[in-house]
Amino acid sequence: MLKDRLIFVSQVLAVILNIILWLAVGGKFGWSAEKIPLHFNVVYGIDLLGSARQVYIIPLTGAVLFVVNTALAALLYSREKIFSYFLSFTSLLIQVILLVAVVGIIVLNG
Repeated sequence: MLKDRLIFVSQVLAVILNIILWLAVGGKFGWSAEKIPLHFNVVYGIDLLGSARQVYIIPLTGAVLFVVNTALAALLYSREKIFSYFLSFTSLLIQVILLVAVVGIIVLNG
């Protein structure tokens, strides 16, 4: 499966983005237990406070979804390549969306 260039590139980019997620969260919040705003709503303002440690759920979710999608793509590659492409690109898209979420939380906590 990794001999396929499209799958390989999307998997490598997804891993790089997940590493960037971990570094961004770790660099901004460390292992602090202080309360920070985790969600902002335009209508109500800050509507969710929580421990800074809860932010680590975002890159962890990205890593778990990457592993699941990669395993499914590997299982399906020999039968249906198109599903493997969808799963690989979805892994990359998930990492991009999570990176946007982390950047939003970092900006919110400026």
